[in-house]
Amino acid sequence: MCLFFFLKSLNSRGDFMKLRMKPEDFIVEEIVDFDKISGNKCYLYKLTKRNIESLRAFSYISKKFRIPLRDIGYCGLKDRHALTTQYVSIPKKYGKFSLDEPNLKLELIGESKFLLLGDLEGNRFTITVRGLKKEDIPKMKENLKYLEFGAPNYFDSQRFGSVFDKKFISKEVIKGNYEEAVKILLTKYKKSEKKIIKDLKRFIAKNWGDWNKIWNYIEKNNIKARLYVNMVKELKESGDYKKALSYVDDRLKKIFVAAYQSYLWNECVKELLSKYIPEEDRVYYEYECGTLMFYKKMDEDIFNMLKDKKFPTIAPDIEYSGEEKKIIEKILKNEGVGIKDLNNIGDLGRFIYSERKILSIPKNLKIGDFEEDELNKGKYKITLSYELEKGSYATIIIKRAFLGVKTKKRKR
Repeated sequence: MCLFFFLKSLNSRGDFMKLRMKPEDFIVEEIVDFDKISGNKCYLYKLTKRNIESLRAFSYISKKFRIPLRDIGYCGLKDRHALTTQYVSIPKKYGKFSLDEPNLKLELIGESKFLLLGDLEGNRFTITVRGLKKEDIPKMKENLKYLEFGAPNYFDSQRFGSVFDKKFISKEVIKGNYEEAVKILLTKYKKSEKKIIKDLKRFIAKNWGDWNKIWNYIEKNNIKARLYVNMVKELKESGDYKKALSYVDDRLKKIFVAAYQSYLWNECVKELLSKYIPEEDRVYYEYECGTLMFYKKMDEDIFNMLKDKKFPTIAPDIEYSGEEKKIIEKILKNEGVGIKDLNNIGDLGRFIYSERKILSIPKNLKIGDFEEDELNKGKYKITLSYELEKGSYATIIIKRAFLGVKTKKRKR
């Protein structure tokens, strides 16, 4: 069954363009510096996977070869709905392995140190966009002429899987709305979740607050999902929403905090760019958290000024100044929170300071020709390939490349 991934535009006309109709339409290859990861404690493997989540692939390898999951080193997590190549390290004490299955291949290529997330240099993408209308091709060609000027380096939708109805779990905690934070966790779901969990969440939403009834439902249906079981049990016994949140595992806590911090960064960069991009050159896209502003083109002098410029994430223990301070204060005011309020995150974690480039500029950009799309009769396709630094999103470049072309977002 073909899988579709769509984007959505506010400035849209025409039919839908389609991305990821098959895994081979979205190819990702990890870029590492082999000198930096050199070592002799581990064997280095190239892992090629098709339509499989990275963590699921690691778990499969762990079970198949009886290797503790913590002893599989990796530089990053790769898309599920794609054909991806990445590197993993496994300590030599476990021996050598190989795997060659239809959708998963593990190939020994040498030796290395134990790989960590920071070891990734970037990614190489080869992306085929389908379902394009012939009359939109001139507009797309115009967009592609300016693609070397890159795009705002926004965090894209993949970062915001925990956001529903533009509500952030961590923001609700910051504002002391613990019940609302728990309600998002226990009642909101994605289309891709298992039916038993979706049914549970629907039942909880319908019977919110009647924890005895909800607990009976869990027992009757033999639901084993630890997070939901523990949270409902706590609410049945104490009714304490803040305490119920303590059952969230550390990985999820980091995701909740990162989502809100990433959204705030997006808003800051959108505000900064609005000072340099004339209104007639702006295009807006909807996403889970609101809108993203893109530019059709950029003055070369402004581009040269911004191309290496970074903007910081917002953290409560940092003193900001100048333009950064003004922008951050404006965005937080819009959010109804002060910078010191970010300390009220409880045991979800903390907001960590970092700096991120304002622009995402594709390297080694190659643009194919518009060709007839064999999967969509009467439509056209085009393939783009480019490299991005780690942390940058390939889908942001695609949005930039197809400004003004009507697209549709896949239902969650």
